[in-house]
This record gives sequence, C-alpha cells and structure tokens, in this order.
Amino acid sequence: MKKKHPILKGLLWLLGICLALEIGLRPFGYGNYTVYRPDERLLWVPEPGRTLTVVNHLPITINHQGFRYPIDLRPKTKDEFRVIAFGDSSTQGWGVDDNSHYSAQLEKMMNGASCPRAHVEAISAGVNAYPNSLVAEKLKEVVENNVVQPDVAIVAYSYNSNFEKLPTLQGADREKFLRRVQFKSIVRRSALYNFLIEGVLRRVAYYQLRHLVLAGSLATINGSFVPDVNQFNAGLMQSLQLCRAHNIQMVLLLLGSQGETAPEHPFQKAMIEFAQANHVPLLNMIDVVRTKDQEAMFMDPAHPTAAGHRLIAEELIKTIRALPSYEATCQGNPSINLATAATSGSGAQ
Repeated sequence: MKKKHPILKGLLWLLGICLALEIGLRPFGYGNYTVYRPDERLLWVPEPGRTLTVVNHLPITINHQGFRYPIDLRPKTKDEFRVIAFGDSSTQGWGVDDNSHYSAQLEKMMNGASCPRAHVEAISAGVNAYPNSLVAEKLKEVVENNVVQPDVAIVAYSYNSNFEKLPTLQGADREKFLRRVQFKSIVRRSALYNFLIEGVLRRVAYYQLRHLVLAGSLATINGSFVPDVNQFNAGLMQSLQLCRAHNIQMVLLLLGSQGETAPEHPFQKAMIEFAQANHVPLLNMIDVVRTKDQEAMFMDPAHPTAAGHRLIAEELIKTIRALPSYEATCQGNPSINLATAATSGSGAQ
C-alpha cells in the first residue's frame, strides 16, 4: 500500500497542474477555437458562434447557416446582390479576422463601388480542410436552400487533394469517420489541448492526430495520392449545372501557394481547361501573386495574409463587375437568364 501512495500523489499533482493550465490558458484565447461537429452529408461542419483563429487568435464568427458571416442570411430583396465563396481554409480565412478574409473585403469594396442600386453581400462558405469534392457538395447544399439564393458562386481551388475520396465513405467506414470527428470536437474544446497539441507540438503531434482522423492528410500541397482528375471534373460539372439550373453565375478561383509560379497540380490544370471548355469566368491568382512579395502575401505555404486576401478581393471585383448578372442588377433588371448568357459570356481569364 505504501508504494501506491507516491503514485497516487503524483497523479493528483499531474491532475492539478493540468487543471491549473486549463484555467490559466483560457484568458489567452486557448480553448476557444472553432469546433467542427460531425455531419452526415458534409462529414464535418463548423459550429456557430464567435471563436478565435488558431493562428494569431483573431475573431472568427460562424453564423447558424455555417457561413463565416456576422448575421444569418434571409431571403434576398430585389436590391441585394449576393456572392458566396466556396472553398477550404484559405476561403474561410485561416489566421485572419472577420474583416480581412477575401469575402469580407470584397463586400466592403463592392459596396463602395459605383452601383447604388445594389447592396452586395459577400459571404464565405469555406470550411477548414475541405477537399474539392466536399466544396462541390457544400455548394450543392447551399444552392438547394431556397433562403440563401446566391447570385454568384465562387468556387475556389482546394489543396486538400488527399481528402477527395472521403465523401465516398459508406456504411461502417463512414460511421467510424464521423465518430473520429466527434472525438476531435470534444478534445478541441480544451485549452491545454489547443496550446500543447495544436501549438507547441503542432508539427510533431497535431498532424499525426489529424492523420488518424483524416487518413492521408499529412501533406495537402504535395499530396501522396494519385489525383483523380475525372472525379474533379465531375464535381465542377455538377456545380456548374446546379448553378445554371438556379440562375447562379459560377466563377472559378484558382488559388496558388507561396512561391508557385505556374499551375503545377493536375487539378489546377484541369480547372483552367474546364473553365475554357465551358465558358466559365476564371481568376488565376497564381499569375497575379507570383510577381508580389511572397512573404507579404502568405503567412505559411498555403494561407494568404490579410494583404493576400485583399489582393484576391481586388481581382475578384474586376471579374464580378464584368458579369452580366451584376450589370443587370446595377441597371435595375436582375432577372437575366444565365443559361442563355453563358454562351456569350467571358471564359477563362
């Protein structure tokens, strides 16, 4: 019995230290990161509320519809022009505040433009770690929602190509995955976990844990899996057909990584070819960013800084202003039929 006392005492001390750290770290923002709950359709979705970004601990607001936007969307009025951007963490705004991701900056810029007839709402529907296949599924869910009704759907390229097959999980495999998402949603509420695993030991421990939850996720830029271009193109076509059926203008946004000078990934090349073949406006940010100061544009290899997001917004506003649907709204005639306008509209830029 005497031997057990030091062990018990040590465990109590360890518990006490952990509890003290849990309480002491919370005023510094730890324990207040965005939590992702399991979802039968989209696998993981952000819980609504006001939390903090992992990097820089800046405000991130998720509304009750799962968008990074300060209010819940209601049906549009005739003078509103709604833009929704779909993508991954770069579109959600990794490491930047609510006013600095490209959708927020786009809204501010467009409402300061010379189109008094239209009030623009630009909303981020980006979700951390979404692959292109889940971006397409998210777009489908939103387009089928009669309340949201976007005029423009921006489909941004995602580097999370190692996750593309996740939506195909079925039966026991899908349930197992959803249980793992649920487990992570629980531990991520801990300040000590945030500080130690996602902070101090991020590269050593966090990515290993993420790999257990999202098999094959250790590298998102230089992925280890053979890209399925046919699946990628099928997702783009599904999105395009849905948009045209609901009179929504689709715009493709090709995001690049730090130091990237030309499209290299097969999905990037496929996106450009798809835009050209189907007369879809495409903004190639790789061409734009490669001439800029890379340290100023990126906070890490994949995620733009606030300045990088501003550059994306500045380029997007040029594309959106040229759209027939935006021009029609500015002229007080928002009922243009995109199915017929598509053949005469601009292609890839």
